[in-house]
Amino acid sequence: MGLKTCPSCGSGIEQTAVLCPLCGTEFGSKGTSVRAPASAEAGPEPEKIAIEADPLPLLPILLLRMLLAAAFVGAVVLAIAASPLGPVTKFVQEHRVGPRSGAVVLWGAAAGFLGLVVFTGTLVRRFRLRHTLLFGTPVKVGLGLGPLIVNLLIALFLGPLTAGVALPWLHVRFRQSFYRACIVPSRGDRPLGFQGRGEEVLGRAALSLLLLPLGIASGGLLLGLVSWIWVKWEQSDVVVPDRSGRYLTVDFFGSFWAYQLRWIWGWLLSVLTLGIYRPWAKVSEWRWIAKYTHLP
Repeated sequence: MGLKTCPSCGSGIEQTAVLCPLCGTEFGSKGTSVRAPASAEAGPEPEKIAIEADPLPLLPILLLRMLLAAAFVGAVVLAIAASPLGPVTKFVQEHRVGPRSGAVVLWGAAAGFLGLVVFTGTLVRRFRLRHTLLFGTPVKVGLGLGPLIVNLLIALFLGPLTAGVALPWLHVRFRQSFYRACIVPSRGDRPLGFQGRGEEVLGRAALSLLLLPLGIASGGLLLGLVSWIWVKWEQSDVVVPDRSGRYLTVDFFGSFWAYQLRWIWGWLLSVLTLGIYRPWAKVSEWRWIAKYTHLP
């Protein structure tokens, strides 16, 4: 009967065939192509991960977090001045900051401000995920109120009961709940996942506490050292569903020095603009992270 050549892929097929078995091109009655395969019509595949965010709506959230962080630091300094902490209290009081009483109230205020800083950090994270495209479609970020309330109750119970020892594992539990509320429509409306561990948080928290005074003393210039610790950890422990429903870990291959240079540049422009540039620096950082994140 003879063969004819598919004009799309060049393969030989039977004269009576109306569909190329290799590339899916359809043929008319005279053997001419009438429709290219769907993949050819669709053009190039979309990026696996991309950030499409307008930085301006992020500005009030970041300013609020900055004010709350400053209030937290101030409350801690005043609480130290009002507490019997020996040489530390003496040093603070000699510099004429803080009262000599009300330590319990001040430590409580510091804890409250810290909680609000964490909450605003969650708002920033939600903003980022809502403007993240995975496999060409935006991520749907749910409220997850049920798991959030349960996690808060567990934290309020286990935190004081374990004198704070359980906090790293509670931190991981909050991250897992957050990512489970993030749905990927292009993967059958399956949620994201997170596989970080409490002992990883414990080690990173200890290192962050050591570096934090350096970051504060530099006016935030060297806070990029602390930020990198958590960016590297969180981005490397996100898991994404593939087409068959299996969960695979993403591969984050951004470099430490490239991140620090971006941080310093963003810090400098933020200082020169009195903090107004900070949202643009943040969105630029997210896009850099996305660029160096490989999804399975």
